[in-house]
Amino acid sequence: MQVALAYETQTQVINDLNSSSMAFATNVQRQPVQFRGRVVDPILMRQLMLATHEVIIGDYRESPRAFVLDPVITVHPDELFFEAFSTDGSSYVRLSAANEAFEIERESIYGTTNIDFTFALRSAIETMRSSRRTHFTIGRSGFAVQTTTNLGTASHFEQKVDLPDSWVKGFLQVQSALTMAAYSFHVRPVDLLSVIRYFMDTRVRKPPTGMRYVFKPGEAISVVLEPWEKVFFLKDTASGDYARTVRVWGRRRLEVLLRVLPYADKVTIGVLGRGLPHFYICRCGPYKFTLVLSGWAKNDWSSTSALDLLAPQTPIDGEAIASVYNALITHYALKPAEVEQHTLLNAAQSEAALFRLCREGRAMYDPVSRRYRSRELFAEKLDWQTLLAPDLRIQQGQQLAQSGAVTLHSVAPSETRKHEIRILGSVAGHETLVAVDRDSRVRFAQCDCNFFREHLMSRGPCEHILATRFAADPYLTNLDRVSIME
Repeated sequence: MQVALAYETQTQVINDLNSSSMAFATNVQRQPVQFRGRVVDPILMRQLMLATHEVIIGDYRESPRAFVLDPVITVHPDELFFEAFSTDGSSYVRLSAANEAFEIERESIYGTTNIDFTFALRSAIETMRSSRRTHFTIGRSGFAVQTTTNLGTASHFEQKVDLPDSWVKGFLQVQSALTMAAYSFHVRPVDLLSVIRYFMDTRVRKPPTGMRYVFKPGEAISVVLEPWEKVFFLKDTASGDYARTVRVWGRRRLEVLLRVLPYADKVTIGVLGRGLPHFYICRCGPYKFTLVLSGWAKNDWSSTSALDLLAPQTPIDGEAIASVYNALITHYALKPAEVEQHTLLNAAQSEAALFRLCREGRAMYDPVSRRYRSRELFAEKLDWQTLLAPDLRIQQGQQLAQSGAVTLHSVAPSETRKHEIRILGSVAGHETLVAVDRDSRVRFAQCDCNFFREHLMSRGPCEHILATRFAADPYLTNLDRVSIME
């Protein structure tokens, strides 16, 4: 697909002895978005903006791609935030700034738009200093408000970026990862910084170069770096009630956090499972820097992770989706329970509608506030029928469930994990185990088929796991009730 970007001027940072003006030119093909305020801490913003740009240009593939898509910025009543996807499609970044990060100087116009973010802008941002008053402006013309310097004459220019469908679908799959309620824990920034510094200072040329998060009851969570088997214990953390190990790859992408961690008060790490995405939320005063990484650097989110297959598959009609969308654009950010109140939909319907809006790029999930926010990723209307065609595994799983090929042995609350149901079944000669949470998301699964043995869950569930999940739907209305079928 092609994305058209049009600006009246290029974004720049203009500095003099007393002040800086950082004015972001916005895409004139979108609805107007406006914000202006004085930055309270210019140094902190500088470091976080530079880290955001490093994610945008990141490309760890052998054949780098030729495009870089300008990030989108959203202005809401309580905060503004940047979002971008790396060039290689393996990393997502979200930088949010609460209103407290600015002395707001004019009335804002809320909405989402693209902003012009060039290498020249990066060089200019590097010159920002705390000794200068810094003004942050978002508007159609990058320099609607002048400072003490001559800002020149604006000129309109356009560019078209040809985005492969796999890149677009990968960006949308990030929302599936963020809504999966990963196992998360808080760590001290200095401990994560020590881990990153070690593998940067001790390079290896050949694999394996994995990174393992190890959870042992009664012990602090540890990180093990391969191939050295170097162990780092994360102080003030707890492993929980059961032992497990989560292995991920592509750790070089964490180097972007070197700019962020010295300014972080706390870091939240979330892991999903072996080879699945993991995220890092760095809380830096009024700023939140969120980095979401695929299981490994060369992982294609769109075709291999298949994270949307783990989400609830509740059917939802267009009218219900529209009601949820209208609630979001009216209130900008809502928790799921608030969506139910504003739309009169039940929990399952609200969850399905929110998930659909996230998949279509019309909303996003904020893991910090745990709210869904209105956000149009693209100005153009996309062909969702083609881009988000149903996965063949879903169709196969539904056919197996409807044909009676699934035998459920038990559906019962987990004895070790709270708020989770474990389903044991047999499907076409294969033994399956599926665990779902209160929102009907698949949290853990096993199957003895060849697809699962080769990939585990790093490429999503097989059709046998999905069939077991579909067949158990009637028994999942009350997670406190135990149903045994022999």
